[in-house]
Amino acid sequence: MKIRSLTLKNIGVFENETISFPEKLDKDMAEIHILTGQNGTGKTTILQALASGVINSYFFLGGYSRFYNRKNFIKRIRNNSNSFEIGYLVFDNNQEISIDPLREPYSHKEESDVTPKIILPEEEEKKWFLHRTLRNTFKFIGFAYSGYRFIEHQENINIKEKENYNPLENALEFNKTKDVNDYSLNEWLANKMAQRNSAYFEGNTAEVEKYSRGIETLKQITEQIIEIPIDFKFKNEKLKVVAVKQGQELDFDLLPDGLRSIISWLGDLIMRMDALKWKDDLPIFEREFILFLDEIEVHLHPSWQRKILPVVQKLFKNAQIFITTHSPFIVNSVDGAWIHKIELTDEGAKIHPATISENGNSISYVLRETFGIKEEFGLEVNNDLDIFYQFRDKLLAGNLNGSENKFIELSKSLAVQSLELNTIIQFELRQINKILHTNYSI
Repeated sequence: MKIRSLTLKNIGVFENETISFPEKLDKDMAEIHILTGQNGTGKTTILQALASGVINSYFFLGGYSRFYNRKNFIKRIRNNSNSFEIGYLVFDNNQEISIDPLREPYSHKEESDVTPKIILPEEEEKKWFLHRTLRNTFKFIGFAYSGYRFIEHQENINIKEKENYNPLENALEFNKTKDVNDYSLNEWLANKMAQRNSAYFEGNTAEVEKYSRGIETLKQITEQIIEIPIDFKFKNEKLKVVAVKQGQELDFDLLPDGLRSIISWLGDLIMRMDALKWKDDLPIFEREFILFLDEIEVHLHPSWQRKILPVVQKLFKNAQIFITTHSPFIVNSVDGAWIHKIELTDEGAKIHPATISENGNSISYVLRETFGIKEEFGLEVNNDLDIFYQFRDKLLAGNLNGSENKFIELSKSLAVQSLELNTIIQFELRQINKILHTNYSI
């Protein structure tokens, strides 16, 4: 299943807007939609609305939504709206799903039957949701993450399995909170290592592979992004898990923030996917799911920003990914992603038609065309360059009116600040001399 459009009515900066999501062009790559725009243009509102619709859909086991903490999205709904319909999304099978986070839980559906709406106490609702999750075989699901999450250091880990763990609990929350029945990523890693080691000593090769699968997947993706060997090790003396980075054992809180962020959200995704039964027992990389990512570039060095989306795009080829970003390195990093540029006007937010990304475009091009940033230097230098070009235009038009000396002094001042500026100024002077048959030099 893929989302093909989203309509928003009286939410945040959106009066009545529909944003369409075209199909991917390369069947062997994930379908990626990048939302760009200045702060306040509604990028995160769109992500939260999409996640809200997926929660309300039958694909998410009947819309277990009553206990999801979507206060931030609720705040974005305008108080002056008299409409009961605040928006909806449309899947590629033409099914429309409401995005309303205030609705009662969706009617519980069993196959082709529709039972009356059931309102249960919170604990009973959670038990029902867990029962449905554990007995269901999935072929579609959704997950949401923010780049502001970190894996924490943890000691005295209890490696006992949690029978009431529900991998869909908070799966579509961007900022997840840990329930008593949830695994922390540390606990999940420790549990899988213990199961793997037990299977190894029993000589059960199939079980060793099964319990190694999730950890190896996390290692593979992380290593492709950071291009450094990474591993995870359980330390018996303090019952803790450490990262092994280039042979050095480190507690998670001693890792660079960018690496902690990558391990945190990718590890949580793989942990949840590993716990779900999937139709035809498809491996994680072949599964169809929707992934919502809110500014995952925070804390990442530009070199990692340039790698993270291509890696995810290539590995999760059947996924549909929606991402907000302020990074030209993210936008510039992939071919075949759809860029949705949003800007604020006097009438509210305007969503431009989607354009296809091309990593053959330079960072300067992306800054100019996608982010609307034409300046390439610091503010003071850019101001001086603007004056320089004004002088140049007047000179070419024959209207410099005795300001030639000021023009030359400004040219000299700019040229000495960097080799790049010197090249620009010298080029412009050569062009002027060629056109006017003069001999301006610095």
